[in-house]
Amino acid sequence: MGCAVGSGKASNCDARVALVGNPNVGKSTLFNVLTGETVHVGNWPGVTVELKEGLRVHGGRRICFIDLPGTYGISATSLEEVVTREFIVTQRPDLVAVLVDATAPERTIYIALQILELTPNVIILFTKADEAHSRGVHIHYDKLEEYLGVPVVPVSALYGEGLRDFLEAIVNFRKRVRRKEPLKIDYDGLEYFIQDITRVISGSKALRNYPPRWVSVRLLEGDDRLEEIIVKAGEKTILKEVSRIKQAAMSSLGKDLTGLMMRTRFEYADSLLRKVVVRSEIKSKEEIDVFQKPFIGPLLSVLILFAAFFTVFAINTGFPLNVIAEFTGRPDLAAAIEEYSISGLLEAGFTFLSDWFSAFMGPVAPHWVVSLVSDGIISGLGAVLSFFPLILMVSLFLAALEDSGIAPRMATSFHEFFSKFGLSGRAIYPYLISMGCNVPGVMASRTSLDESERYEVIMSTPFIPCQARLVVALAFASAISASPLIQASVVLIVYLVGFSVALITSALVRRIYFKESGGPELVIELPPLHSPKAKVVWWITWDNTKHFLHKAGVIIFSLSIVVWGLLYLGPQGYLPDVYGSNFFQYSYAAMLGKAVAPFLTPLGLSFQQGWKVGFALINGFVAKEVVLSSIQMLYGGAVDPEAAIRALGLNTAQLLAILVYIMLYVPCMATLAVMYQESKSLKLTLGGLMYMLVVAYVLSLITYFILFVI
Repeated sequence: MGCAVGSGKASNCDARVALVGNPNVGKSTLFNVLTGETVHVGNWPGVTVELKEGLRVHGGRRICFIDLPGTYGISATSLEEVVTREFIVTQRPDLVAVLVDATAPERTIYIALQILELTPNVIILFTKADEAHSRGVHIHYDKLEEYLGVPVVPVSALYGEGLRDFLEAIVNFRKRVRRKEPLKIDYDGLEYFIQDITRVISGSKALRNYPPRWVSVRLLEGDDRLEEIIVKAGEKTILKEVSRIKQAAMSSLGKDLTGLMMRTRFEYADSLLRKVVVRSEIKSKEEIDVFQKPFIGPLLSVLILFAAFFTVFAINTGFPLNVIAEFTGRPDLAAAIEEYSISGLLEAGFTFLSDWFSAFMGPVAPHWVVSLVSDGIISGLGAVLSFFPLILMVSLFLAALEDSGIAPRMATSFHEFFSKFGLSGRAIYPYLISMGCNVPGVMASRTSLDESERYEVIMSTPFIPCQARLVVALAFASAISASPLIQASVVLIVYLVGFSVALITSALVRRIYFKESGGPELVIELPPLHSPKAKVVWWITWDNTKHFLHKAGVIIFSLSIVVWGLLYLGPQGYLPDVYGSNFFQYSYAAMLGKAVAPFLTPLGLSFQQGWKVGFALINGFVAKEVVLSSIQMLYGGAVDPEAAIRALGLNTAQLLAILVYIMLYVPCMATLAVMYQESKSLKLTLGGLMYMLVVAYVLSLITYFILFVI
């Protein structure tokens, strides 16, 4: 299978990718993992060097990989170097994947720079990324990608880590912002002579397939292969002029040009790597690994995660300190905790900004414009930025655990339990984090090495009850009964339902969607425990947070504007100008609520009750706590949430059924946005949305009929 080696781009390959790297960098292993049995072996014309070519289908695209000979450079001083260079120049593969050893980047990145000087169509792969971490070598791949202008991907062929990212980089290479020209290294005193040679060779037909600057650099270094090509083409005059310029350069600098240019290239590599590589001192010593003990390991892991979870969410949202204060009869303290949390301060700041804009522009601008900016745009910006400190702190915490070597040990302690549901022990991070907020929980799917598990986490973590849903659960529990025991039982039941549905969903995704049985093997490197490096932790933290702002932030902001339109607009236009303070009854959101009402009749709700509940559920898509404020709006906003819920006139079975639905359907638009960001699939995201709605609806019906019979 695949196209014949050396035949040029074949019709049955959507992309041809040449694999290049030093001997023993892991190139052959990677090639075998990528291509499996789809390998064709052939010889480069005129030589005895074997080239292997294999096929991999990804995203419906046929990718042909050509395994070029292991080589330390492309200076054409050996047969392997000649074959590698000539293949890149004459066969013009779509991409050249250059492999660099992550455990020894200073020694192996040189060839990547040489090839970047030849072509910009490069992807750099750092192999043995898992082993590098265990040796205390940390590389900021995103920053290196920014400096070089080409995709940089860490991979581990042994564990399959990073292979999907590599394949995605190939498929999406043309869509990414990338360098348009080969890398230009400043050779300082030689630049004048390089330009002079470039002028001389501009008329050469023999060298027309080569980049002019690269040829000039190589001729200054003394490239026998290029000189031979020029002579065979009968262009001795050009070679004579090049020799004259080269002699002038040697006389001017008084140095060996080859050594000077190699030294310049190595200095460039060294200065580049100093910016992106940090090494931790790993002391080899015997250690008692308590995380591997059957009972102590999981208990210690839970305590560490809970302590971090408690701290992060207490600082950001006040949760769970506010809930504890409420239960101990201190609502004033609970309100103060919420008000002075980071989330509370941000909310106050954006509320002030919104009120200021309304007061400043209200007298001079149309009402709908003022409302769009204050209630839509400013609120949307606030929704995005309110997640920023939370994502930042959760990412900081996970990065510290990963870099210190604690995270892999925690994963092993939970593996046996999670494997029963098609997950590995790594799922403990997103599941526990989701109890505070589903957004960072879904983002933590990146900790999964197994591709199937990653999608399991994306699809299942939205069912984990977050702190916003806890607020709703407490309000409904209070409306159902004044007994603390019954209230606690209600909250406990909905939490058990949420976690159970999440775990069952994981198993279903693996067995039905991926058609795989059992869970993934936890093949994991256990590096020595060491203090995390602040610089490395910050790299990982900022990269995750930046990706959230760039991708999910845009979606959340856009959806905020859509939600404003649903709430403030109707067939009559901008509703507050037409109906005053009771406008929401005539909004598009209310119309959708009335459309939803028939689906709620199996729960025994009248149409009047149904559209009000439907209105609250639709608004709850923004954020779950909005369910309560929406119900309050229906009764003038003056009553407390519990009284507003009771005013709906629903019985206990109906309230519990609706609470189950609220706890299971889409957590919020931010979670949906992050599901799309992490899966990069609109189809999967919409499928997940429909699945959540159906599961929530079915279980709410089951809850109602069980309680109704009882």
